[in-house]
Order: sequence, then structure tokens, then C-alpha cells
Amino acid sequence: MNQDYNTQTFEYAKSKISESADKLYRYIILATIIGIALVVILAITLFIVLIPLGFSIEDFNPNNIYETGEAIIASGILSSGIVAFVFLGIALVALIVILFMSYVQYYRLGTAFSKLHQAERTLETTKYISYGFYGYIIAIIAGMFTPGVAGTVISIAGNVSLAAAAFLIYQLFGEYKSTGRFRGKPSMYLFIGLAVNVVSSISSMFSTYGSIGSLVGFILMLLGFRDLSRDIRMVEPQSSQGMTAQAAPVESYSESKPTAEQVEPAQVKAQFCSKCGAKAMEDGKFCQSCGASL
Repeated sequence: MNQDYNTQTFEYAKSKISESADKLYRYIILATIIGIALVVILAITLFIVLIPLGFSIEDFNPNNIYETGEAIIASGILSSGIVAFVFLGIALVALIVILFMSYVQYYRLGTAFSKLHQAERTLETTKYISYGFYGYIIAIIAGMFTPGVAGTVISIAGNVSLAAAAFLIYQLFGEYKSTGRFRGKPSMYLFIGLAVNVVSSISSMFSTYGSIGSLVGFILMLLGFRDLSRDIRMVEPQSSQGMTAQAAPVESYSESKPTAEQVEPAQVKAQFCSKCGAKAMEDGKFCQSCGASL
């Protein structure tokens, strides 16, 4: 019963990981499209409206919404007219929606890996993977609303947490492969993409152009989540393999084990001599008492 429960939990966790990874794959594509639209909207808002009000490019910090919003409000945009407010509102709403949708899937991925750990407690890797996703969500949201350098550092710590989770996922697939439960090749795209994002986040603290590296990171993340969604479905549950491994020795033992009838020696069966009536062995040719043929 417990083995069946673990197998069902494992299959459920697999499907949830695949589903959330596929959604993140699609959301990153959507985020790229929305990002292009945001660039256009923000460029119009920045160069036509904000810069004349005193807002500069240096005031725009993509890693800290709190600081950017504070600088925009300080520029006096709220009193500059309804058109500028609408442009900025569209950009912010689109950004918030896509971020919220993504963070929900990151949380679900963490929950799914936690379920995977419940099904296979011998693999501690899955537990730490879930911690990495949870740490990312907490840190990235806290960093958005923490002013100053502290907010940027918290956000970078969140990206490091997510990159660590991606590296552990790569190791997990390596473990599955070494035990014959995964036939494919573990993908490192997700880890490399997140590592590039960490470097880009650190670089953006010193240069505005540091954020350009995030484009490469997003592309690699896109491929990484696609591979995760596909590959996790190929992993075989441990319980089914364990049953298969135990079946062979049990079967061979039952074949070689003699039955009660096989153990009983032929000598114990007896017959009687037709001449003298003496007891004789069944497989004997002559009576031991009178010597007559049996």
C-alpha cells in the first residue's frame, strides 16, 4: 500500500513539475513579447514625458521597482497630464501581471519538488531544490520593495538561490541517469541561463548596460524550462524498478527450491515379495529374504 502511494505521489509530482515548467517556458516567451512592448512604451514615456520633467536614465533601475517608482513620482508625472499617466500605467500593469504569473509557477515548482521528496525521501536533492525556489520568490519580492543597495543585493541573492536550484536539478537528473531511471541527457541550459542572470544583476549595479546580459539569460532559461518539462516525464519511478529487481531472485529461488515430494527419497517406498511375503525395496530386483526375482 505504501509503495503504491509513493508511486502515485511520484507520478503526481512529475506531472506538476512538467506542467509548471511548460508554463514558465510559455511565460518567458510572453514576457519577451511584453518586454518589447514595454521598451516602446517606456521609451515614449521616458523621452517625451519624463526626461523633460527631470527624470534621467540613471533613475531607472530594473532590479528595484520601489526606487524607480519613487523617482518617477518625484519627477511630477502625476501632474503632467492624463496621457503620460496612461502610458506609464499600461507598462506597470503589464509588468506586474507577467511577474505575478511567473512567480506563481515558481512557487508551484517548489511545491512539486517538495512532493517529489515525499515520494522518495532517500533523495535529499529534491528537498533542497524546493528550498531554492521558495528562497527565490521570497528574496525577489522583498528586493523589489526594499530601497537602496540593500534591495538590489536581496534580489541578487534570490537569483543565486534559483540558480542553485537549477544546478541541483541538473544533479538530480544525473542521479536518475546513473541508476538507469532516466535515458536522456541532463540539460544545463536552465542553470547556465540563471547563472548569466546573476552576473548581469551584479553588473547592473555598476553599469546600466549590465542588464543586456539578461537577454541571453532569458533565452537559455527558455530552453532550460522546455527541457525540464519534457525530461521529467521520462523519469521512471523508483518503486517499479525496485519490484522488478526483487522479482528475479525470488523467482529463481522458487524454481530451484525442492518441493516436499521431491525431497522424499525413493528408497522409503517399499513392496512385498510375491513368494515369501517379506518386505522388499521398491527399486530392488531380488528379494533380500528368499532371493526371488521381484
